[in-house]
Amino acid sequence: MRSNQLWALLLASSLVPTTALAQDVAKKDTVQNSKEVKNRNVMLNASSADQPRQINVGLPSSLSATIFEDGLPVSYSVWPDMPYFSWFGGTAYGKLGVMSISETALQYGAVGYTVDSYHKHSTPKLGGTVNYQLNQFGRQVLDATVTAPIGGGFGFILNSHQIWDPGSYKLTAANLTTRAQVYKVGIDKTFAEGRGYMSLLAQYSRYTSTGSSYAPFIFVGDGSVKKYNGFDYGIDSYYGQEANTFTYLDVMTGEVKRKSWKDGGTTDNKQLTFNLNYDFKNGNHLDVSSKFKWGKVSMAMSAVSGIVAYDPSTVNKYYYASGKEFTGDHIQNRWMMYVPGFEHDWLTTAKLTGKSKNGLHSWRIGANVWYNRGGIQQMNTVMAHEVKANPHSLYVKDANGNLVDYMALNPGSGEFYDGHEFKGAVYLSDDWTATNWLWMSIGTRLEYLGYGGNAALNKPAGETYNSRTMGWSLKSPGAKMDRFHGDWLNPAFTYSLRAKILPGFGFDGEYVYVRQRPNLQDYAGSELPTTSPVNINMARAGIYWNNSWIKLVSQFSFITQTNYKSRTTFYNTTATGEESVTFPITYNIQTMGWTTDVVLTPFKGAALHALLTIQDPVYKKFHMTGTFPSGKPVDVDVSDNTVTAMSKTLIELDPSYSFNKFRFWLSFRYFSKQYINKTNSLYFNGHWESFGGINYALSPKINFALNVVNIFNQSGATGSISAADLVEDTTPYKNYLMSGSYIRPFEVSLSTTINF
Repeated sequence: MRSNQLWALLLASSLVPTTALAQDVAKKDTVQNSKEVKNRNVMLNASSADQPRQINVGLPSSLSATIFEDGLPVSYSVWPDMPYFSWFGGTAYGKLGVMSISETALQYGAVGYTVDSYHKHSTPKLGGTVNYQLNQFGRQVLDATVTAPIGGGFGFILNSHQIWDPGSYKLTAANLTTRAQVYKVGIDKTFAEGRGYMSLLAQYSRYTSTGSSYAPFIFVGDGSVKKYNGFDYGIDSYYGQEANTFTYLDVMTGEVKRKSWKDGGTTDNKQLTFNLNYDFKNGNHLDVSSKFKWGKVSMAMSAVSGIVAYDPSTVNKYYYASGKEFTGDHIQNRWMMYVPGFEHDWLTTAKLTGKSKNGLHSWRIGANVWYNRGGIQQMNTVMAHEVKANPHSLYVKDANGNLVDYMALNPGSGEFYDGHEFKGAVYLSDDWTATNWLWMSIGTRLEYLGYGGNAALNKPAGETYNSRTMGWSLKSPGAKMDRFHGDWLNPAFTYSLRAKILPGFGFDGEYVYVRQRPNLQDYAGSELPTTSPVNINMARAGIYWNNSWIKLVSQFSFITQTNYKSRTTFYNTTATGEESVTFPITYNIQTMGWTTDVVLTPFKGAALHALLTIQDPVYKKFHMTGTFPSGKPVDVDVSDNTVTAMSKTLIELDPSYSFNKFRFWLSFRYFSKQYINKTNSLYFNGHWESFGGINYALSPKINFALNVVNIFNQSGATGSISAADLVEDTTPYKNYLMSGSYIRPFEVSLSTTINF
């Protein structure tokens, strides 16, 4: 079938067209850039100063935003070597953007927005950029990049990115909550009279995280929170003073060991990346990227569990490190999750692009050949400390009367896998300017996924808890190593359409389909994962309006994901404390929504980006069954309930004004109420995230910036009431003492950028 006939058939049979957001719509009605998304400020993250934020697509957030670097993913998967362990943005990059949902589906086989970055090239003469940042809490960032020619078409790039962050709260157990070091050295060459470019870039990064952004607060019961005993969120520390080391039960040997928090939370990554770009004389263009990565992962992540009332007559007694008995009224349970692991990758992507002779078709053929070796061991330790600012750690006595700093080791289970994955994919796309009023794009991806390895897929038979291990290991009686493997074909499809009805006004839409299967991390737990396909369908359609002062898109959207997998821990309060059970859950999620996205430029120097999303994210086919250690059953169906931690109303407002050497900007984001538990009986009220800044260009080479985070100084408290995840009766949770995380407190930072 000829190309034009194929397009005519697709147009006639299309029931669900597509969209791009307002910032995607080009000035000319006949041209659209559907590959990249503008004005999303991904580096403004209210939860972290170092990680890009995740942009809402109607599905729950993952552990990290997906990040691409020079055409390849920074990490093969977001677990265990999360992208933000080795990527921090900064002066080394000449281009930083956001890949559209369609592009993410074609290039990565996933649905979402992807941060897309490319390193700078060497320059014809010596030059560089140095940036230094400092905030009122003592956080310092030094980022420097130098580029220069060598001769004969060769050049080099050097970069160092350093972060010293003590945190807004001062921990006794750790000096710095974040210490990051990145070193890069690259050599490149331009050849074929400027039509060819190739580079070889070596990188080393070390990332240490010992942060603990949690606080106790009173959950009032009406969605609001109030301070507990004057505890100041983000300013007061909330982690055991003596807990600079922790005890864990090795899941491989059954030995009880100790680890320093700093060493346990340090990840090293080494990688070598080759890039080739070549323009053929016939107008075609070739891009090849190949990367070898060697990552040694180590995470020591601390998370709060429930706050429990302390009555020494009904539970084990707690003691301070000195041996003095604890006499307080509440205890904070805390999990230390220690995850040593590795990621060894060899990833190669190649794509060839070109145009038809009449210029109406822009086509692309791409291929991924990605190989990953990965593995983890996961050990969980339950500790305890006081419920107050800068608390002391609490200890219990073992069977020999010795003080130990843990209540349980690997309660329920530990985790382990060691395996390999191979992804071989081919993707095709064609953008067609059919007429001066009609533009369409179609893309498809076919991915082969093969994996195999060893994992701990079952709990030990006759599992018991004893005074020494209080848990299990792979050498416990009945435990065994199980072999797993999988071979799958995962298709993806994208289709976009844009039709002009009047000058500056028209209709556009988008449909994206992606299929996924289990990967290595799904085999880490004590139960086999389902191998049923994860099918993600997203459709959105609406209108656009462009003129000299407005770019607007208003659209309806629908997205579903089947077989959403998680390993969830549920808690139950008993007469003697708190018990938990962890088991795998599979369910669907569906979100319907309406989004209006507009960019206004009413007069010279002024701009306003505004976005309003109204959505309804709900669970589908979500039925949970299990049994607590005490024998209490879990049997709850939460289908059609609103997804926890997701808002139904989202607002973004980004005004800015520039004149002379100044630029003033603000960024506000509103998130409406979010449910705490899956039964939707408890919720947090909506909150704002706010940012602002003033930029001053002293000269073409020297710039200053004053930036503010959390202008309104909101708490932005989030968390869960562990024992209430499945409850309907909320009476016991009025003025309830709980703990959780929060957004960054009010922060002022100054930065200086020098170009030379």
